[in-house]
Amino acid sequence: FEADNAGMENLDDYINGKIDSAFMSPNYKALFEWLRIYNKNMTAENRVHLFGLELREFTPAIDKILASGTELDKGDKEVFLKIKDIPFDKIDKNQLTRFRAACTHLPQNLESKMLVQLIDNYYKFIGKKRSKIGVRDAFMAENALAIKAATNDKKMIIWAHNGHVAKTSLYNEPAMGEYLQNTFKERYYVIATDMNKGNVKVRKFVAKNRPTSDWEPLYYSAVDSEKGYEYYFKQCKYKNFILDVHAAIANDQLKFFLSDPKEMRMIGALSVPVNKKLSIADNFDMIVYFDETNSL
Repeated sequence: FEADNAGMENLDDYINGKIDSAFMSPNYKALFEWLRIYNKNMTAENRVHLFGLELREFTPAIDKILASGTELDKGDKEVFLKIKDIPFDKIDKNQLTRFRAACTHLPQNLESKMLVQLIDNYYKFIGKKRSKIGVRDAFMAENALAIKAATNDKKMIIWAHNGHVAKTSLYNEPAMGEYLQNTFKERYYVIATDMNKGNVKVRKFVAKNRPTSDWEPLYYSAVDSEKGYEYYFKQCKYKNFILDVHAAIANDQLKFFLSDPKEMRMIGALSVPVNKKLSIADNFDMIVYFDETNSL
C-alpha cells in the first residue's frame, strides 16, 4: 500500500488471524475484512500479506526500535529519544544528520532502510515551501522491489493513487510505475480508476501557507469539457465499466482516442490538483470507470 509500513503491521496481523481487532480506515474496512476471511481458508504459503511502501513518521519507527530489544549505543539511544520528542516540522538539519548517523548502526533491514530514506527525503526539503516529504516515488519503487525479493518473488498488488502507478513521468519526476515498468516490462500491469462525478474523501486545500483540512467528503461535479476523457466516458452505453486498454487499441479509432493526451481525473490525498493531461494508452493497461462515486 502507498502507506506507512509500521502502520500496516497490525493490519497484516489482523487479516492473518494473529489479533482480533485493529484500527483501520472505514474506506478499507470491507477490503480487510474480506482478506481476513480469505486467509482463513488458505495455507500459510498462500495467504495474503500487507506491507507499506514507505515510512511517513519518525516516532512509530523509533518506538519500534526501542521496543525491539536491539542493543543500542548510549549516544544513539539519546538521539532516538530526542528526535522522538520533537514535533516533525521542528527538526533541523543538524539533528537529522545525527539521527541518520545513529540509524546506520541499526541492523540492516527493510525498515531501517525506509527510515534512512525518510530522513534523506525530509532533509532535502527543509526550508522549502513544497512538502518536506517531497518526491517519494523512487523510494517506493525501490521498496516494492525489496519487498518482492524478500517474499520469494511472489505476486505483488500495489494499491496507490493513479499518479504513482502510472508508467510515465506525469509530474516532472519519474513515477513509481515508471521504475517498475522499466524493471518488469510487460509483467507490470496497471489498473487505474476513474470517475465522472461524486463524493470522494480528501484533505481540502484551503489557501497557500494554510494547513489542509482533515479527511472529509468533497463533491466533484460532472466533467463537461471535451478536453477530458470522462466527458466521453459518461456518454457510453454502460454507466460503469471496465476497459481493457490493450484490447481497445486494436481498433484504430479507439487507439487514437486513448493515445491522444486528454485530461483525466487524478485526485490524490489533496483536493487539488483534480485533473492531469495524459495518454491513457501510455500509462495504464485497464480503466475501471465509475460514473458516480460516494465516499464512506
